[in-house]
Amino acid sequence: MKLTLAPLLPLALLFALALQAPASAQQSTPPPPPKAAPASTEPVAKPQGNADAPESDPALYLTTDQKARIKAIREGAELQVQAAEKDASLTPEQKERRIKGIRKATRAQVFAVLTPDQQKTWSAEQREKREAKAAPPPPKSQ
Repeated sequence: MKLTLAPLLPLALLFALALQAPASAQQSTPPPPPKAAPASTEPVAKPQGNADAPESDPALYLTTDQKARIKAIREGAELQVQAAEKDASLTPEQKERRIKGIRKATRAQVFAVLTPDQQKTWSAEQREKREAKAAPPPPKSQ
């Protein structure tokens, strides 16, 4: 009884292609930013967004793969938060600490999905928002 590999060849090729597809999807780069509009004398409002939600920032030009990965991270984190809230063995302080830890880990995971350029852009935007919040409001003129 002689065993031939011919029937297994198409299956092996299909398997190899299936493994290659996710790797090539991760290598996709975000589209280039649109050309800048002519300079205006009016200040341009930066998009305001949640500090924990880079997926809502149009300046990052996230790919659909990045958005899907971030969505999966968020859904997993939400399940963890719900489980922590329902855990009767935890004190309120322990629940709060656990939820803060989950949120911190989620931010780190989401940040890791971004490319280095996107990380720089996002970090700069968040730094500007923190500085603007910390700055005293301008005096009102009457």
